[in-house]
Amino acid sequence: MAEEFHAIATDAAAGRAVAVRGLVNHCILQQDMPVSGVSVFRRDVKIRKRLPSGVVVGRNGTGGQRAQITEFSMQSRYRLLHTCKNCNADFASMITLTYPADFPSDGKTVKLHLEEFRRRLLRKFPGILGIWFLEFQRRGAPHFHILLSLKIWELGPLVERKRHLKKLGTKIFRTVESLQDWASKAWFKIVGSGDEKHLRAGVAWEVIEEEDGALRYAACHAAKPHQKKVPKDYSDVGRFWGVVGPLKVEPLAILPADTEMVIDRVFVDSISRRGRVKKYLWDAAPLFLPSQQEDETGDDDCCHGQ
Repeated sequence: MAEEFHAIATDAAAGRAVAVRGLVNHCILQQDMPVSGVSVFRRDVKIRKRLPSGVVVGRNGTGGQRAQITEFSMQSRYRLLHTCKNCNADFASMITLTYPADFPSDGKTVKLHLEEFRRRLLRKFPGILGIWFLEFQRRGAPHFHILLSLKIWELGPLVERKRHLKKLGTKIFRTVESLQDWASKAWFKIVGSGDEKHLRAGVAWEVIEEEDGALRYAACHAAKPHQKKVPKDYSDVGRFWGVVGPLKVEPLAILPADTEMVIDRVFVDSISRRGRVKKYLWDAAPLFLPSQQEDETGDDDCCHGQ
């Protein structure tokens, strides 16, 4: 019996090796740039590729000046999700900032409002870390969500509050009364609202209740194209997301690797629909740094690659 199991295991290993080699050859046929290494982060792996001979990146080479942002591109969505999952923060609360019935349609004005709120937040809570997202409501109004590292339940007793959402009905969230009131008054003053209804309901600072709730929200945010479509009368949209405080994304290790090694570790999940090795390998860190397996066992497998 033991000999039979050994023979099956040997055949399986041989079959996998053939499959890996076939996938490598397929990448070559698709003119994919060869893998030169991997950057391993808290949860994900980012592929490093070797440029063809003679290609120069930067001044007088490939690339150039950034064009004006007009949409939430797929690459920006990947960078956002990668930042949320691998940064030096564990998000514990979220602020939602909305506008009253009268709202600006100029992205520069909207970003100035956000920047002023961000400054006030950092002055009140030095060292706080966060990521903000821009979305648009059906009425065309911009609004922001800010994921924050602040554990607000450590600053006061939690109370329940209600939010009225058109599609979802009434939502109950938990907050700290003093923080909720501070954020509401700060945003009300920044945007020059004057609408008492907006003062009561324009801001929600809530506890992120579920484990990995922030990552789930970021994944959902990146997958909601209808809320990223810029209204026709909205100008200078600018960036769709950014950071609060000294938030960083740094690799735990940079390892040498080639295409065959990557495919052998991750197999078909490492190949894109175009037949090339993906830039981001979601939740693949334990495959390259086994020590990460124990550290991140509670993480939710919310994505399956680029």
